[in-house]
Amino acid sequence: MKILLLGSGGREHALAWRLIQDDVVEHLYALPGNDAIASLDKSSLVTGDPLEIANKLQPDLIVIGPEAPMEQGVTDILEDAGFKVFAPTKFAAQLETSKAFSKDFMLKNKIPTAKYFNCDDYDEALKIVKDWDVENKGIVIKSDALAAGKGVVVTNNRNEALKTIHDFMVSNECTVSTDKIVLEEKLEGREVSAFAICDGNNFQTIGYACDYKRIFDNDDGANTGGMGGYATPSWVDDNLKKFVDEQVFQKTIDGMQDLDQPYKGILYAGLMVSSDGTVNVIEFNVRFGDPEAQILMPLIDGNLAELFLDAASGNLNENKISIKKQNSVHIVMTSQGYPSIDGTAMLLNQELNIPDDLDGHLFIAGAKKQDDKWLNTGGRVLGLTVIANDIDEAREKAYSEINKINFNGAHFRTDIAKGVSS
Repeated sequence: MKILLLGSGGREHALAWRLIQDDVVEHLYALPGNDAIASLDKSSLVTGDPLEIANKLQPDLIVIGPEAPMEQGVTDILEDAGFKVFAPTKFAAQLETSKAFSKDFMLKNKIPTAKYFNCDDYDEALKIVKDWDVENKGIVIKSDALAAGKGVVVTNNRNEALKTIHDFMVSNECTVSTDKIVLEEKLEGREVSAFAICDGNNFQTIGYACDYKRIFDNDDGANTGGMGGYATPSWVDDNLKKFVDEQVFQKTIDGMQDLDQPYKGILYAGLMVSSDGTVNVIEFNVRFGDPEAQILMPLIDGNLAELFLDAASGNLNENKISIKKQNSVHIVMTSQGYPSIDGTAMLLNQELNIPDDLDGHLFIAGAKKQDDKWLNTGGRVLGLTVIANDIDEAREKAYSEINKINFNGAHFRTDIAKGVSS
């Protein structure tokens, strides 16, 4: 099997690393990929237009990692040309690419989610917030448009809420820009990320993880694309799994079929589970999360490439993979200044000191090779995943190894998986 993988981040490095372990995979081409993917066995990088590259390579399967190509309709173009694509169409991808569409979809299909208002008028948004009990109940402000994980602000401060609305809808200096926002009630509880592989008619749950979004320890600071996370066999019990399967994944599959827009690819449901067990969907993503892919890929046994191909072909087989009964801890290392929501410059092009004998799975995101040296080129630079039978062992080892990596301005959280039991 020849695979064409679209994307260039840590998620794509993790996917490439895992897919080439399947004997059925003859070669994996990454477009554009990164230097870490290029160093893998059976892998090489290509550049150019996705359709032109696909016509040249004739891959058996195309896997799209990030959400932007889906929003641009790349899946539709490639499928129209006869290729098997593991990713949703442009319309189906609105479950992530439009927060307003997603919330309306959940409401229509009775998928549990927080109360909300969609606003496409700045003055209307200000009026709604004026009557909102922000200080006591909090508020969540979401950019309708894609924002690379930076388009959500959760606050109990009215002034911050008003500033966020101005930043998102009016300011030319904010890196997040949108014509429409979603104002949402703030939910309390523990966050769970659930993942399913879908073929348009059926789905197979592939795993659960916990992601840490805030930049600093104790969930302080700005929202990011993800600072790390963990997966443990005890994280989600059978009752919650059943609820998510029946009330979230199945209803989403059915709802998309009702729209005559079958959903194929990865469906990622970000959940909030309250102290009384109430479950609400915070958001949908239409691809593996980053860093969740780095958390889950080392836990997957079986033929993942064939499972992706079955899903892309509309013929999902539930017996291709299994999840190891082990614990996974992933820690992200970022550049100084990340997430740089206000547009301030990050400290980039710093030389990375990475030992050759790291004991764990190192996944490269925002870094490149230059003269045999690694330089950081983005906000989230790299991540390290450690698998162990005990969560404390995995956490201790992950921090021991990440501390061996350094560069000027490097930052990582020190509380990933702290206090978690296996």
